[in-house]
Amino acid sequence: MVDRTTIQETSDGIYAAWNAHAPAAVAAFYNEDAEVIDSSGIATRGRTALRVLWAGRLMGFPDLRLHRTNLVVEANTSADSWRLHATHTGDYDGLPPSGRRVEIVGATFTEYNELGLVVRDTVYSNVLGLLSQLGVE
Repeated sequence: MVDRTTIQETSDGIYAAWNAHAPAAVAAFYNEDAEVIDSSGIATRGRTALRVLWAGRLMGFPDLRLHRTNLVVEANTSADSWRLHATHTGDYDGLPPSGRRVEIVGATFTEYNELGLVVRDTVYSNVLGLLSQLGVE
């Protein structure tokens, strides 16, 4: 079983990689067949697919900053709440750049393998709030 220190280090590394705008570095903390389930229930599977997904998100919000506000670790799982700040200066899921600043909050529930790599993330975020801030009606 993975220990608390390893989970903390993995979580810290993921946040640092996001804030360095390095999707490949984020993906390195995920098992090869990891799965990320988003707020709509859509699952993305595999390190390569995740890296591509995250690179697309960073294209839409290249100045993205992610701040963890809480982390709870239990056995091989963690729950963290976070706050994201970014400016929409690139294409995001077909939405042309708006130049608008956005701030959303969310929570991620994570399962780790014995090596401390992420095998599953379930992410809950305020997508409606994000779209509203982008001017989508």
